[in-house]
Amino acid sequence: MIFPAIDLAVAHRVADGSVFVLAQDPFLKGLRAFGLGSPAWILGLMLLLILAHRFLPRRHAICRPHKPLFVLMSFAAGPLLIVEALKPLIGRARPRQLLDFGGTADFTPVWQFSEACARNCSFPSGEAAGAAAALSLLIFVPERLRWVAALILAPVLMMIAGNRVLFGAHFLSDVVLAWLFTMLAMAWIWRWMQPRAVRIDRALSSARP
Repeated sequence: MIFPAIDLAVAHRVADGSVFVLAQDPFLKGLRAFGLGSPAWILGLMLLLILAHRFLPRRHAICRPHKPLFVLMSFAAGPLLIVEALKPLIGRARPRQLLDFGGTADFTPVWQFSEACARNCSFPSGEAAGAAAALSLLIFVPERLRWVAALILAPVLMMIAGNRVLFGAHFLSDVVLAWLFTMLAMAWIWRWMQPRAVRIDRALSSARP
C-alpha cells in the first residue's frame, strides 16, 4: 500500500526534527479552536430548527425539517458512530506518540490492528470527520448555487481537517479516510432520506397552520 510511506514522509516533512512546531502557530491554533467549537453551534441550531417546526405554527417555518435532520444524522454517522467505533478497534498511535518524534510507540500502517493505543487513538480523525460532516450544511443553499457555495466552504473545511496533520495529531491517511467515510455515510443518508422527505417533514411539523 502507498499510504504507509506517505504517512511517515508527510509527518517527517511537517516536523522540525522530533517537534511539530506548527502546533504552536497562533493562526493554526485559532483555526483548530474554530473547528472544535463549530459543531456544537451547528448541532444546537439544527435542533432548534426541528423544535421550531414541531411546536410553532407552520407559517413560521424557516426550512423543511428534513434538512436540519440530515445535518444531525451526518454528524451522528461520521464523527460519532464511524470514528468512535474505529479508534479503539484499530488502536493506532498518533504521529507525536511515535519513537521518531520523541514518543514511545511504534508506527503502524493504516488498517493494521495494533495495541499501541488504548483510547483517543489516531485513526480515523474525528475533527476531519466533523469538517466533512459540515458540508451537509450545503443542503440549505439553493441548488443552483450549491456548487459555488461548496467551492467556498470545502477549502476552509479541508484546512481544518489538514491542520491535524500539521499538529502531529494525525497521519494523512487518518484525515483522508475520515473525510471519505463521512462523505460516503452522508451520501447513503441522503439517498435514504430524499424519497422520504415529504413524510419526514410531515412527521416533524406542527399540526397548527
